[in-house]
Amino acid sequence: MGDKTIDIKKVFLLAGALAAYWIGSGFATGQEALQFFAVYGIKGIAGGIVFLVIMGIITYILYGAGQKNKFANPYDVFEYYCGKVLGQIYIWYSLTLIYCIFVVMLAGGGATINQYYNLPTYMGTAVIGVLALGTALLGVEKLIDIIGVIGPVKIVFLAIIGIAGLSLLYGTPHLLAEADSAMPNLGFKAASSNWLWSAVLYAFLALIVSIPFQVNCGASANRVKEARMAGILGTIAFAAAIILLVIGEMVYYKLIINQQVPTLAIAKDISPLLGLLFSILIVVSIYSAVASFLLMVVRKFAVDKTKKFNIIATVLTMVGIFCGGIIPFDELVNILYPIAGYSAIVFFAFMLFKELKMKIIAKD
Repeated sequence: MGDKTIDIKKVFLLAGALAAYWIGSGFATGQEALQFFAVYGIKGIAGGIVFLVIMGIITYILYGAGQKNKFANPYDVFEYYCGKVLGQIYIWYSLTLIYCIFVVMLAGGGATINQYYNLPTYMGTAVIGVLALGTALLGVEKLIDIIGVIGPVKIVFLAIIGIAGLSLLYGTPHLLAEADSAMPNLGFKAASSNWLWSAVLYAFLALIVSIPFQVNCGASANRVKEARMAGILGTIAFAAAIILLVIGEMVYYKLIINQQVPTLAIAKDISPLLGLLFSILIVVSIYSAVASFLLMVVRKFAVDKTKKFNIIATVLTMVGIFCGGIIPFDELVNILYPIAGYSAIVFFAFMLFKELKMKIIAKD
């Protein structure tokens, strides 16, 4: 392969891996798209574009930085941008947040399997935990290969809901205006009182939990241009999923009132078979995100595929499975998420400062 050749398969795998990483249980169920975007009506679609612009810039920078610097440990990116002291604070905060979300997802996975398949919750949590552990033990490259394929599958399934909504809208165009006026008054939870801030907050929440992962993906690319293409493509795919899901939730808004899993309610209405496939998709979404989050936590302490890595990964998984059934995670998330959003905005400011400084130095 020549110096200037772009490996298209690698670009799609790395883009798919990012989409799969972001599409966890909250997004696959439709709750994130509902609370951060759809609840604001048509403005929620504009929010999806705001997310694309912010995250497009961020992934371009982070994937490129990962490829150029090839950090020995992906968490080194925090010191790279913020300096030693603040960098260490970010490292431990990010680590805590990612592990907490890992446990939240395990608990959510157990509840999902219990709800759809009538298996005991602890059994569902254990099954997803063990599958995620097995995937993480294969190492970062294998994980990217696996979830890089799963990512586009998730996007396609979520796009079906949006496409079904668009086709329904084609015959009854007044539905969008009707939904636009109805959505804010139906009792749905909203992430913020303002649609624009909600979109910005969602972008920075996505940033703070994916910084080490994006750096790892960038390092896996063969060259900087390839890495940046993958980052942008993954962000476009995810933003498209947001917008299509928002349209679907607006068009089918009567179906999703008081529904914990909006996507499943819509999918069942479109087709019982699609409903069944969506129940599987949600479990797969949780599994792939859990495996990615676990690997990112353990990579702080050990290189993948080593004995030390395997032991730490196993212990953290066992602790996660145990805690998944006893800690009130709604309170934990309520405390961690707002702080996460603000801390990510500060980190982004440091990123931009460092990148601009390096460009000025390079010109001089």
